[in-house]
Amino acid sequence: MPIFTISFCAVIILVYILDNFILIPKTATVTLKEKLWTGHNKGYINHALHLSEKKIKKGEVWRLVSSALLHVGTWHIISNVAATLIVGYAVETQLGAVKTLVCYVGSALISGLYMAFVYKLHEGEGASTGIYGLIAVFVMLAIKNGTVMFSGLPLFLLLILAVYTVGGMFVGKATAWEHISGFAGGLIMGFLLI
Repeated sequence: MPIFTISFCAVIILVYILDNFILIPKTATVTLKEKLWTGHNKGYINHALHLSEKKIKKGEVWRLVSSALLHVGTWHIISNVAATLIVGYAVETQLGAVKTLVCYVGSALISGLYMAFVYKLHEGEGASTGIYGLIAVFVMLAIKNGTVMFSGLPLFLLLILAVYTVGGMFVGKATAWEHISGFAGGLIMGFLLI
């Protein structure tokens, strides 16, 4: 059973619900449509955890990784949970929960460092930095095993993962760099742990 994958998905769903529907400042004027589809970035959790170059420089270093727990809008959380379930399962069945966790957090950290100090991103959220890291590890395992079918994933799930991977590069310039740096982080973690 993929303990990390299932636990992580439960955590990011819980954070999303709390941040968008429960822990919102009373002064926030947000419609239900904004909460559900476009996101609003006004919850207390988002303010405390999102990636912010300025706040990291002031000592809030947890933001380098904690931003990977946040999501803006329903499509964002659904696509990241689906991708985590697919690639997380494939990687975790090969490496185990601890190494998968280390790969995910390491990839998110490397991406956070790049985005905060090289790209100078002012605000960022999303699990995709760690997911792209797991995708890199998945590719490395496929090369090592000589097939992508090592994972036991049905072909249609591999196609969904491919669409997620390619589609995520066209969402926006900052997002593309978050994904690329997460993938690079995954390559580094893969070389260290595989």
